[in-house]
Amino acid sequence: MEAKTEKKVIESLAKGKENINVLVLCAGAGTSAMLANALKEGAEKYDAPITADAGAYGSHYEIMSDYDVIVLAPQVNSYYDDIKKDTDNLGIKLLATKGAEYIALTRDPEKAIEYILSEV
Repeated sequence: MEAKTEKKVIESLAKGKENINVLVLCAGAGTSAMLANALKEGAEKYDAPITADAGAYGSHYEIMSDYDVIVLAPQVNSYYDDIKKDTDNLGIKLLATKGAEYIALTRDPEKAIEYILSEV
C-alpha cells in the first residue's frame, strides 16, 4: 500500500512537468554520485521525468547550461552565492542541501525524486 501512495504522490508532483535534468555537485564527484544514483533509481522505479548526473564543483561551468536544476552537496554549500549568479543568469534552479537531509536523500530514491519535483 505504501508504494502505491508514494507513486501517487510522485505522479501528482510530476504532473505537467517535462524532463528535468539535474546536476548534483560536490567536492570530488563521489557523494554527488550517490544522490544522482538515487535520483536515477527513483526516476526509473516511479517513471518520474528526471535525469541526473554527478560532478565536482569547479568542473561544472562548461556543462551547467545543460541542466534545469543544480543541487549542491553540503561540502560545497559555501559556494552557493558564487554559483547563484550563474544559475540565475541561465534560468537554472539552484538547491543547497544540509548534511542529514543530503544523506537521507541519497538513501531514499523516492524522497529524492519528491524533493526535486517539489522544488521545481
